[in-house]
Amino acid sequence: MLKEAAYSAENMGKTFLSDSDPEPVECIRGRADADVVLVCEHAGRAIPKGLGSLGLTPADLDRHIAWDIGALAVSERIAANLGADLIKQRYSRLVYDCNRPFDAPDATPDVSEDIAIPGNKNLSPEERLIRKRTIFDPYDAALTAILDDRPKRAAFAIHSFTPVYLGKHRPWHLGLLSRMDPETADIIAATMQRRDNRMLVGKNVPYMIEEDSDWFIPRHAEPRGLAHCLIEIRNDLIDTEEGQDLWAGHLTAAFKDVLEKRK
Repeated sequence: MLKEAAYSAENMGKTFLSDSDPEPVECIRGRADADVVLVCEHAGRAIPKGLGSLGLTPADLDRHIAWDIGALAVSERIAANLGADLIKQRYSRLVYDCNRPFDAPDATPDVSEDIAIPGNKNLSPEERLIRKRTIFDPYDAALTAILDDRPKRAAFAIHSFTPVYLGKHRPWHLGLLSRMDPETADIIAATMQRRDNRMLVGKNVPYMIEEDSDWFIPRHAEPRGLAHCLIEIRNDLIDTEEGQDLWAGHLTAAFKDVLEKRK
């Protein structure tokens, strides 16, 4: 396992961001009495100039491997509807995946789906640590500060997933990921299917929450006892403004129902 304590304080301060690179994290503050925090860890697909293109083509960087297509637009609409706080991460998850613990191999993957990531191949432990310090730590500090600043009742992460993964069809329109809070997922599922009874909602698909491969739920939502869920929307449903508006409306209603029923 990689441990931060193995590296010197001198190395901890290194960064690869230039003055023209954007800050890793942006926080949009909601109302002072907002009950909800939204996170979008895979919002952006920026790559620091010092890393070039990670050896990938522009077409590769448009794919799901680099970001969650549509997730940020949906998150921003829900945040505006609810007056919620929103924390969004600007850099591609190929630089550093902010929903992964430092020890997870896919925090800096050298292969994603069927695509090799040349710029991530054979990274040294120090190089991985510098990416964590530069990309993940500011994001995690911002999330921690917002969660600790004012009492919250619920927190949701907004993601998207591909209709097909390595040749395997994924039929669900929506996946609801949780581990210790199935009640919140049940409320969301009921609301979504009430709004559209054709909607195929899956629980803990196409992924599952795992201690060694997830961050937001195990390290933030569960320890604070917040109502929570990681939301996965099939990305072909939210790759247009019309789809983003529709799904933001569905999820706004679902999150309101969670707040109403989890008093």
